[in-house]
Amino acid sequence: MLVTAVVTPFDRDGTRPCSETFERLVRFQLSNGADRVLVAGTTGEGALLDEHERQRLLEIAVGVSGPERVMVALGAGRLDQVVERGLRALGLGVRDQLLADCPYVGASSAGLREGWYAPVAEALPDVRLVAYAVPSRTGCELLPDDLARLVEDHPSVVGVKDATGRRARMLRVRELCGDALQLYCGEDHLLGQVLVDPMIRADGAISFCANLVPRAFAELLAAGRAGDAARVRELSEALAPLTALVSITAEETLVARGVERRVPQRVRNPVPIKTALAMLGAVEPTCRRPLGPLGPAGRAQVRGILRESARIHPSLWRPLVEELGLDLALAGADTHTPTRTVMPGRSTERRPLTRTLP
Repeated sequence: MLVTAVVTPFDRDGTRPCSETFERLVRFQLSNGADRVLVAGTTGEGALLDEHERQRLLEIAVGVSGPERVMVALGAGRLDQVVERGLRALGLGVRDQLLADCPYVGASSAGLREGWYAPVAEALPDVRLVAYAVPSRTGCELLPDDLARLVEDHPSVVGVKDATGRRARMLRVRELCGDALQLYCGEDHLLGQVLVDPMIRADGAISFCANLVPRAFAELLAAGRAGDAARVRELSEALAPLTALVSITAEETLVARGVERRVPQRVRNPVPIKTALAMLGAVEPTCRRPLGPLGPAGRAQVRGILRESARIHPSLWRPLVEELGLDLALAGADTHTPTRTVMPGRSTERRPLTRTLP
């Protein structure tokens, strides 16, 4: 199953999510091979949305596709806040819900099982809960052994998104949990490998990069299910440059005390993928603080990735061009308005896009 962690587009002044553009992006994903869209995940800037915004985006996605093709990230916060989000989603019929290891607190694996996942699973027995291991973001990790015990105690825990980057961990999950647990790859660059590995047999992906080329990712999953290793390898190689958009590190110029310095800046998902979409004219170039923006060197990297991919593998981009009416040439010249950040609720001066959606 392909789940696209869809970006959250903001309106022109950056004060709120843009409903029209979000609806268009959801339709594009679901008509090009995505089985689900994930709302308010990391790629969707979920941590920076207020409760009303989260609910409104969820309502839009459900209105487009029905609840069975929507997954929602429950986010962080107190247990009662997380459970309340789950209940509101259930009220819309959305049963597929993603819960990441509790961030920042540094809980042990057993602590996550007993004090985080188990209470949520008990409070939301009708949910299909997917655990989310992403220690680079949360600073803690529900280990495979505790995951197996969690699944044993709570049948509503039906899957895990593994964004650890460790194939050995995915193998351990499969050994302990068998085929009953859906194993989703959360690292796009590893997807081809874990699809064809006979000991892992990933069931799908929850992908950030599918925001750009969902049909190619759907074809990759289909090839994996069919056991077509050659096609998996071919598609993986074609997609490899785009998966680098998960994180961009570039030396940007900083003037401090009158001295010009080159300082490495690392910018992670969702800023690079959203910058790419903005360069193509799909969304406004707006993120919420503290996310973004990419500096000139970082934008040049993103532009180079898009240009090279379009040159070598133009077929990957055909859906964007044909269905959204976008122009790949927009990413080729240095005419892109820099990504700007806004504080929630604060207006900014309008800066026109190179191209807007029809």
